[in-house]
Amino acid sequence: MLKRLLVIALALLVAGSAGCRRQADSDAPHPRIVSFSPALTAILFDMGLGEHVVGVTRYCRLPEGVERTLVGDQFTINTEAVLAARPDLILTQSDLSRFEGVKDAAPDVQIVRLVIEELDEIPTAVRRIGQLTGKETLAKRAVEQFIDDLEHVRQSVEGKERPRVLFVMGTDRPSTAGENSFIDDMIELAGGTNAGADIPGNTVWRRTHIDAIAKVAPDVIICQVFGDQLAAQARQYWLKWSDLPASRAGRVYVVDEPEWTIPSTHLAELTARLAEMIHPPEDEATVEMSDSTQSASRQASVSLRRAWLLRWLAAGIVGAGLAVGGMALQGLLRNPLAEPYLLGVSSGAGVGVLLGLAATAWWSSPLWASTPLLAFAGAVLTCTVVYAVAQRQGRLDPYSLILSGVIVNTFNGAIMLVIYLYIDPHRIADFAHWAMGRLPDSVDIDLLAICGGFVVLGWVILLVKAPAMNVLSLGDQVAASSGVSVNRLRMTTFVCVGLMTAAAVALAGPVGFLGLIVPHICRMIFGPDQRVGMIASGVVGAVLLMAAESLCRFAGPYIGVSLIPVGILTAISGGPFFIVLLRRQRGRAEV
Repeated sequence: MLKRLLVIALALLVAGSAGCRRQADSDAPHPRIVSFSPALTAILFDMGLGEHVVGVTRYCRLPEGVERTLVGDQFTINTEAVLAARPDLILTQSDLSRFEGVKDAAPDVQIVRLVIEELDEIPTAVRRIGQLTGKETLAKRAVEQFIDDLEHVRQSVEGKERPRVLFVMGTDRPSTAGENSFIDDMIELAGGTNAGADIPGNTVWRRTHIDAIAKVAPDVIICQVFGDQLAAQARQYWLKWSDLPASRAGRVYVVDEPEWTIPSTHLAELTARLAEMIHPPEDEATVEMSDSTQSASRQASVSLRRAWLLRWLAAGIVGAGLAVGGMALQGLLRNPLAEPYLLGVSSGAGVGVLLGLAATAWWSSPLWASTPLLAFAGAVLTCTVVYAVAQRQGRLDPYSLILSGVIVNTFNGAIMLVIYLYIDPHRIADFAHWAMGRLPDSVDIDLLAICGGFVVLGWVILLVKAPAMNVLSLGDQVAASSGVSVNRLRMTTFVCVGLMTAAAVALAGPVGFLGLIVPHICRMIFGPDQRVGMIASGVVGAVLLMAAESLCRFAGPYIGVSLIPVGILTAISGGPFFIVLLRRQRGRAEV
C-alpha cells in the first residue's frame, strides 16, 4: 500500500513539473521575429513559431497560403520594411555589421547570428531559438526528434557498402557540395561517401565540370534542379555520360525541392530519402536499371572525348567571332580601343541571352530557339545606341565612343539586375555561372550550329568588305570619293559584329577583351591590311580561346578551385592591356 502511494505521488510530481514547464512556455513572451535566413525561417515554422515571424527575405520559403512582409534578400536589407515590422528579434546567418542601420534606428532590437553549415549545428540553432523565444521545452522536443530520426537512418544503413555519392546542383554548369557541409554529413549518415569532397575547392559549394566529376567516379548522382519541367531533362543529361559509373548503372536521381539545400530540421526526413536512394531495395534497383537501359537505348551516350571536342569547337567559334568583330570595329572606327565588350555590344547581347534563359526556365522553350535571336536583337540595338550617342557633327569621336560604351554597359547591367528580380532566387546560380564567361560542359549541338552559322556568315561578309575598310582607313572623304558608301559600310559592319557577338555570348557568356587583344597581335605580325587581318584575327582568336579554355580547366586545381571561368582569365589579361593602350593613345593625342 505504501509503495502504491509513493508511485502515485511520484507521478503527480512529474505531471506537476511538466505542467509547470508547459505553463512557463505558455507564459513566455511572444516576440516579433524577422528572419534573414531561409534555414532559420524553416526552423521557426517547424517549431510552431511561425505566428511570431513578421518579416522574411524573398529567398525564404513559407508554408502554402502564408504571407509575411518582405524585408530584403541575401544581399540587401530594406531597413524601412524591417522597422515597419516592429521586430523584437532579428535572426540571421550573415555578418551582424550589415544591420548597423537597423541597430542605429532601433537600439532595443535584439540581433542574433546563428550559423548553420553542418548538420550538428541545426540542434544548436534550435536550442538557441528556444532560449531567445522562451520556448526551451518546445526546442528540446524538436531537437530530440531530429536526433532520433537521424539515428534511425544511421542504424538502417549500418554495415552496408558505402558507394561514392555526388550531390550536384544543375547540369552543364554544375556546383557540388564539398566537405564540412550538411550535405556531406547527410551522405555519410545515409551510408555513402561524399565524392564531392575530392573535387578541388576551399568553399562549401564548388563550381565544377564534367572532367573533374569523371575523375571522382561517383557511383550515385543526386542532382537538384528547381522546377518539375527540368527534372526529366536533368536525369537524361546525367544518364548520357558513358564515362560515369553512376550513369552506366542508372543510379541517377533528381530532386526538385529547395529544402535539400536549406539546412533545417527537414533534413532528417531528407536524409532518410537519401538513404533509400543510396541503398534502394533490390526490386526498386532492378526497375531503375531497366529505366536506365531503355533511356540509353533511346539516346546516344556522350563520352568525355566527344564533349571535349564540341567544347573546343564552341571555344573556337566564340574566339573567332569576338576577334573578327574587334578587328572590324577598330578598322571601321579607326579606334584601337574599340571592341565588342568595351562598346557594350556584349552586354546588349547578354541582356538578350538572359531573357532567353529566363524564357527557357519559365516556359521550357528550347534554348536554341530563343537565345541567339534575342541576343542578336540586344547586340544590334546596343550598336545603334552607341553609334548615335558617339556622333559629333556627323563624325565619330573616339573618346565619346568609349564613354558611350561605358554608359550603355552600365545601363545593360541594370537591366540584367531587373531580370534577376523576376527569376526564382534558387536558379540565380545558373545565371551567375553563365555571367562569368563559361562554356557549358555539354554544348547543345543545335545551339552550336546556329551560333556557328552566325559567326561564319558575319565573317564572310566582313571579308568581302575588307577592301572598303582599307580605303576607309584613309578617311571618310577619301573613301567616299573612291566610291565607298561609308554609311552603308558602317551599318553592315555593325550588323555583322552584332551577329557574331550575339553568337559568342549565347555560347559562352560575356568573354571580355578578346576582341581588343587579338587584333593588335595580328596587326603587329601581319600589318594593317584588313583583308589579312580578318583571316588572321579569326584564326588567332579561335586558337587563343581554345588554349585559354584548356588552361582554365587544367590549372584550376593548382589554385584551389575546380574550374576557372574563361571569362575571368580574359578579363584579368585584357584589363592591363587596355590601360596600356589607353595611355599610349592619350600620349599620341597630346603630341
